[in-house]
Amino acid sequence: MHIFSKLILLANLIFLFACSPSAKKEEVKTGSKAGGFNKLELGNCDTTLIGGVSLVINVWEPAAQDTVSGTIRAFLNQKLIDRINDYADSASIAAHPGSDKSIKNAYDVFASNYTKFKTQFPDAPGCWEVDLKGDTIMISSKIIQYQMDHYAFTGGAHPNSFRTYYVFDTQTGKELKSSSFLADSVALLKKVEKSFRKLENLADTTNLENAGYFLTNHKFFLPANYAFTREGIYFYYNPYEIAAYARGAITFTIPYKELDGIVKKDLIF
Repeated sequence: MHIFSKLILLANLIFLFACSPSAKKEEVKTGSKAGGFNKLELGNCDTTLIGGVSLVINVWEPAAQDTVSGTIRAFLNQKLIDRINDYADSASIAAHPGSDKSIKNAYDVFASNYTKFKTQFPDAPGCWEVDLKGDTIMISSKIIQYQMDHYAFTGGAHPNSFRTYYVFDTQTGKELKSSSFLADSVALLKKVEKSFRKLENLADTTNLENAGYFLTNHKFFLPANYAFTREGIYFYYNPYEIAAYARGAITFTIPYKELDGIVKKDLIF
């Protein structure tokens, strides 16, 4: 059942990645915006014995050897390390100096924990896998909008997958908070809830919690991740964020023409 669930989820991830704004990636060949993919594979999943450890990384990085590009590369590298270390406890990280500074060292801790787990539970089926993908989805003269997808399986009923968006300043390479592009977050929240209810076929009077959705302090909320595209803001609720895992990601776009006075477009384009 674990293998079947993983195959279904992987197919869904491929579909989501292909149909998301990343499919409309813009190619710009100047400065920090020119780059390529950093690919790395460590370990191996034995599909016959159904065991092993695997780390697969395929992320876009700027190629230029300048400060801006270096800042972005360092940020992305640390995010990759942190994602791998999400599956290690603080004691394991402390026992392996450098595991918070190197992808290879972080992988070694991940693999070591798998070995310990198999020693305690030798009959436990399944590989331990972490698959990280990253790419730009929109580039303007002012920002680079970046998407990172995370897939992992370390046993249990189903894999874990989520998406994160980052915004980089093209002049400094530093990360910018998505909220810094909002002029009126209260008005935006109302717009997002309206679009959410329309997508889910819910009346304005429907109690979301009674309908099975997860709220924060009984109140609707913006997703932790949203991206700025050429057309508008793409909102992405990860699985488990506002609905059950089986519901999957909930996504929709609100065009900029509906966001006048709400979004600071002059900071984006």
